[in-house]
Amino acid sequence: MKKKVFAIGVVFIIIILGGISYMTKFNISLGLERKEEKIIQHGFRLLEEQIGIYIKENYSGISKIEFSPIFIQGGKDNPPFTADVLPVIYDEEGNRAVLGGQIGKTGYPSYGLLSDLSLDFDHNDNEIIYLEDSANGLGVDIDVSDAQTLPEEAKIKNELGGTDENIRALVDTKKLKNVKKDKTGSPKAKIDYNLEIKRGEYWKWD
Repeated sequence: MKKKVFAIGVVFIIIILGGISYMTKFNISLGLERKEEKIIQHGFRLLEEQIGIYIKENYSGISKIEFSPIFIQGGKDNPPFTADVLPVIYDEEGNRAVLGGQIGKTGYPSYGLLSDLSLDFDHNDNEIIYLEDSANGLGVDIDVSDAQTLPEEAKIKNELGGTDENIRALVDTKKLKNVKKDKTGSPKAKIDYNLEIKRGEYWKWD
């Protein structure tokens, strides 16, 4: 009887340890492996910094730039997998406007995988992170796998047409006031990064 109880106890411990091991490797609520969660947060931290710095250095009248959560959809069992984020701008009067989405008859894109960022792993599970634009030009990608903050060579020097048009539309529709394309920028503007990952539709976020 004691042997039977001992055997059951051992099995129970193995099940618990197996469950703990699974939980440490997998985020059930997001449907992501922990390494996938980590690389998404790493890549989007750099993308948010790239977009935030571009806006801060090229527009005056801005007090703060922040970002939506990282919205994911799909996955291995339900392709394609997408991950998107939306920048948010505050002008100096406190008006808040979200980039992306529909303004009038024009739709503006989000920022994320495929168009702005690519994420992968090598055969040793090391992260491979590329930003699709860099100081060398739009569409000229750069490897930022080992960077924790945005390298100088990853800062965008060219005009981001889609972003510029989106901000212009927000100003024209009075959602932002006294925000102007200006090389003096907004040096005092604060940038708040958001690495929270959520499952959902980014276009429903405001």
